[in-house]
Amino acid sequence: MIEFKNVSVTYPGAREPALANVSVTFQKGEFVCVLGRSGAGKSTFIRCINGLQPVTEGYVKWEDKVLSEMTHKETLEVRRKTGMIFQHFNLIPRMSVVQNILTGLFGYKKSYENLLGLFKSSDRLQALEAINQVELTVEPTRRVEKLSGGQKQRVAIARALVQNPKVFLGDEPVASLDPGTADRIFHLLKETHVKRNLVSIINVHDVCLAKKFATRIIALKDGKLFFDGAPEEFDDKIYAEIYNHTS
Repeated sequence: MIEFKNVSVTYPGAREPALANVSVTFQKGEFVCVLGRSGAGKSTFIRCINGLQPVTEGYVKWEDKVLSEMTHKETLEVRRKTGMIFQHFNLIPRMSVVQNILTGLFGYKKSYENLLGLFKSSDRLQALEAINQVELTVEPTRRVEKLSGGQKQRVAIARALVQNPKVFLGDEPVASLDPGTADRIFHLLKETHVKRNLVSIINVHDVCLAKKFATRIIALKDGKLFFDGAPEEFDDKIYAEIYNHTS
């Protein structure tokens, strides 16, 4: 469904590429965790998937179309199909829970509707259903700035759900949460993934979470694909090589 072919990304002025000759393919139903040290290229990798980061060499393909060769309309359709979940939530603090979730529908609306906040009753029902799906037990009218970190991340996931995505992307979505909350959020992501039969590709700094929830782990080192396999194959030796730990 999604294919990287010899993908490299070099930022202006950089001496080394952020990604170097990465080739990998993802299929529907896979729950993939991406591991690697800070600076290994994980965020660049995730952003290449929906075209937020252009590639320098190679290509990213969605089904049978190369992302960089798509029309503007086709690129927008890819982004509509992609639910993106960020470490710092990317919510609007002074807006309510339901208002933040409704922003997930912006890709389906005309510009003036988004500007004026024009949503149908069916849109609001969809947002309320997403709140139920993520088991968020706060008033929908409550302002996001008054929520805990775990509650904010549930709002962010609900916002992604109303897009009716085919792909879930996460850029360190639990890095700012305590371990217990992070585990619960990953349970929620995995349950949603299974129910909707998605492709889920999530950067994570916690190897234990990756091994617990992933169906497949990939690891980047210095921008290169270093490991691609089942969680049980990610052993102590590979861990040490990726994170430069010595016994």
